[in-house]
Amino acid sequence: MLKKVTFFCLLAVFAFSANAVAQSSDAMIASIAKYNDNVNADIAAEKLFSHRVTLNTESVKTRFWGKFSKYQENLTCYFEVRDGLTILKKIIILSDIADRQSYTDMLFDESGNPVLVFYTNNLKNASSSNDRYMYNNRKLIYYSTTKNTELGAETDSYDESNFETKHINDGLEMMTKAENYKKMFDAIAKVQMSQF
Repeated sequence: MLKKVTFFCLLAVFAFSANAVAQSSDAMIASIAKYNDNVNADIAAEKLFSHRVTLNTESVKTRFWGKFSKYQENLTCYFEVRDGLTILKKIIILSDIADRQSYTDMLFDESGNPVLVFYTNNLKNASSSNDRYMYNNRKLIYYSTTKNTELGAETDSYDESNFETKHINDGLEMMTKAENYKKMFDAIAKVQMSQF
């Protein structure tokens, strides 16, 4: 009898802690979404500085780099300068790749870590999927993909309780990509800020 009581007590504790983790994860996801809305509002209100960079500039006098007949990335980096420090908030990348156009939106926390990466593979195709990756302390906590269909948008979402290996690998790839773009921004900002 004592073993049954102990078992049910442990089961109740486990269920409670799993529910608390789910609520904590939901709160984190809501917090990231709110932070993203705030940064977007700051961009719209022109409260942030921005740098625009074009990679693989199209010109009749230059060659295209890469394996595609057409490939160009236009980056806009949004940041603030606070107490002499440059704090990156967001990088938006619009890429022209052959006959498609992709869109990537990378949101960074105050420490410079990616917290949200939104990616659309092909803006020219209405049925192309929209993928969202959310991170906390450099750890993937949420992934969703939305596809437009004739019946409307269909979204599949996953969290730490039901990630598949592909979600984790794609999440790591997107986080690494965001970190690499941040390194590029940091190098540009370092050169620029050294003048002041």
